[in-house]
Amino acid sequence: MQFNLLHGFTQTSTSWAESIAALQQRSPSAEFWVPDMPGHGTGTGLPLPLRDGATALAELSTRGVWIGYSMGGRYLLHIALQHPEVVQGLVLVSTTAGLHLASERAERSAADDALADSIEQQGVLAFLERWMSLPMFRGLRASEDDLAARQRNSPIGLAESLRQAGTGRQEPLWDALAALKVPTLIMTGEHDTKFCEIGARLQNAIEGSRHEVIANAGHAVHLEQCSHFAEIVSDWACTHFSN
Repeated sequence: MQFNLLHGFTQTSTSWAESIAALQQRSPSAEFWVPDMPGHGTGTGLPLPLRDGATALAELSTRGVWIGYSMGGRYLLHIALQHPEVVQGLVLVSTTAGLHLASERAERSAADDALADSIEQQGVLAFLERWMSLPMFRGLRASEDDLAARQRNSPIGLAESLRQAGTGRQEPLWDALAALKVPTLIMTGEHDTKFCEIGARLQNAIEGSRHEVIANAGHAVHLEQCSHFAEIVSDWACTHFSN
């Protein structure tokens, strides 16, 4: 089984290390493709808008089960809709299909632009302290390797990620989700009530999808409840894709 994993904002491919180890323990023959997302880690070049970034990622990948967390999930929805030939199944972790109203998108874009300016002015370390102290990450205890990798992100890379691929820049995809015809698993943490509501909406919009609310977890489900995350994903994948 091939898994393609897309990380969230401020993270790098290193952020998936514990999840991959847990998944591989359950599926020893599984293979993993784990890129650094545009503007993050060792990724070359500055971020592209979501549609263009999705195409770039799809062109580098092989067909498989895709797992996308938060920002990675938003890229993943574009990949699934624009390049269904590379998508065997979807796991959407704390993901949204966008903001409906133009006024909401404009307000969010302005907030993201201000945040981007602060990253360039204050640097990555100061920004990460503020970012990871947000209530939605209250239950997160990132590993030393993950934190070190995040700190190596560049200010301009993170800033441009917000400007080009932030939630305010995402075109709303809700009306297009009915076109998705692959097995889809939606995962949210019980303490992240906002995304639990969004997850329920995604389940209603994607035919045949399944929504799992993970106990004792917030936004970063795969990091806060790694073993349980891997158990659910592995069992779901084996049900749909085992030979």
